[in-house]
Amino acid sequence: MNKIKFSSKMHLFIIISSIIIAIGLAMGLAFHFTADTFFNWGGDYASYRTVEVRYSVHEISTEDVMSASEQAFEDNGVDYITYVTSGMSTESRIEFRFTASQDPDALSKAAEAINQKVGLASDNTGYAMAYVDLNAHFNSDRDIMYAGIAVASIVVFQFIYFVIRYKLTMAAAAFIGNVHNLAIFYALLAITRVQVSSAVVALSAFVVVLTMIGCAFLFEKLRKSFRTDEYKAMSSFDQLDNAATAALPAVSFVNVAIFAAVAIVLAFTAIAGGTAFGLLMPCVCALLAVAACWYGTMFFVPSVYSRLKMHADKYAAKKAVKYVGAKKAAKVAE
Repeated sequence: MNKIKFSSKMHLFIIISSIIIAIGLAMGLAFHFTADTFFNWGGDYASYRTVEVRYSVHEISTEDVMSASEQAFEDNGVDYITYVTSGMSTESRIEFRFTASQDPDALSKAAEAINQKVGLASDNTGYAMAYVDLNAHFNSDRDIMYAGIAVASIVVFQFIYFVIRYKLTMAAAAFIGNVHNLAIFYALLAITRVQVSSAVVALSAFVVVLTMIGCAFLFEKLRKSFRTDEYKAMSSFDQLDNAATAALPAVSFVNVAIFAAVAIVLAFTAIAGGTAFGLLMPCVCALLAVAACWYGTMFFVPSVYSRLKMHADKYAAKKAVKYVGAKKAAKVAE
């Protein structure tokens, strides 16, 4: 395989990445201001409005509350997308969820109709009370927070591990690669408008892990190559270019294998439809994640590392010169 000049193409890769991220940011902001959503949130992450009905299980049955609620919704022309039940021994709760675009006035009228059917009587001895929340909710803020903490923890662990096993410059390059690959992945989600669900948020951790595997392949190859006489005779840039080119097949194989596996699942879900269709969007997002990791790990990270190593070598050389100068000065003083 012909040597790829990673070290001299950092500016090209930065331009490519900047264009992708800029397009993703522009499209996300455009949809944010026009449709109030940066990503195409769906499933557990879709925005919604609620009508909550609380009732005493000793006074009225859940079936009667459901029947009265559904009739009120039908009379006012609103359809709920799902409902959630909860409760204790004395009080139960049914939360009906509607799309964020649902007419707030219609929901308010439906809640009033529910109260008229099964709500409080004039003497304050009643059965149930319906509450309407017209604010658009984001269902899984807590899940996203936990996912963010998990991803950040993996990145920190990887950085510490790479500092111990390899060098600070390699750990820094891997850290920058993680941030870059996540940014490219999110930009691709914004550009393609693929529906983002809880499974897709978990792919952020997948991006970090796959980046870690790719960087480990690359840096392990570099570390072994630096010990050989052939590589010692080369400049630092030539060392990196040769080692990165040699690591390219192995890293590409891992990414292509994952890409192919996801593509097969994607083809199956597209053909099968029905319940399997729920895997379609996560599989598309997984393909975007693999593509972002392959590009970032094999092209962006080596070019960044080459610059970091160049500056680290210059700093080490300056320190060495100062040390030698200090020793000479000390001898003269003696």
